[in-house]
Amino acid sequence: MTTEVVERTAKPAPPAGRWDRVAAWSLLVVLAVMYVGAVLLGEREVEVSDLRQAIGDGDVSEVLMSAQQPEDSIGYGPVTVRWREHGIAYVTTVTQASSERQARKVRRPADEVVVGDVVDALTTNGREVTITGPTRDYYGGTWTTILGFRAPGWLAFVGLGAVCATLLLIGAIEPWRATRWGWAWFVLLTPIGAPLFLLFGGLTGLLPPRPGSRRLTGGWAFLLASAIGAAMR
Repeated sequence: MTTEVVERTAKPAPPAGRWDRVAAWSLLVVLAVMYVGAVLLGEREVEVSDLRQAIGDGDVSEVLMSAQQPEDSIGYGPVTVRWREHGIAYVTTVTQASSERQARKVRRPADEVVVGDVVDALTTNGREVTITGPTRDYYGGTWTTILGFRAPGWLAFVGLGAVCATLLLIGAIEPWRATRWGWAWFVLLTPIGAPLFLLFGGLTGLLPPRPGSRRLTGGWAFLLASAIGAAMR
């Protein structure tokens, strides 16, 4: 790994060609559609405490819920709860136990384990929720995670194609602000690397750096991208 954080550019990089700029803007449109699609078509997995907070604040009054455990059953099992809040779909899982003894066997925080009826247990600050219907797995087991949203699996192929095309563009020019390997690590390890490169890596010509400015090198870019990628999961 290089010991230098930055690399000085010997001379200004040549401007990107016309078709490189067209490709960059086209890929930005594809990525924007993918991100918007993930938010509109996907769902965000949150903690049970987030659902309780939303109920207590009056933001959630209706939910979809999977079947609860039969009243005469002994043991525990998951109950999935889905709802919409401010136009965004959310999902969480509550563990329903038949008794306090069974609840103690569950290796989850106490506020995520319910003894008895789940709807009664979700009542917060005197606010109750109404079950409007059964829930189901919207993606049939085929899904991907984009920006923290569990989204339909086909969006992963869109993202993969955009990433591959972006890596090809990185190799086609002498990029701004970071070396080729520096940008490649950001694209591969973070969900924001591709749009950042397409906007500010030199293809679009936006906000050009000063001549002779320093660039982030591959080794330090790998460490920085790894930290950012882990934080955004």
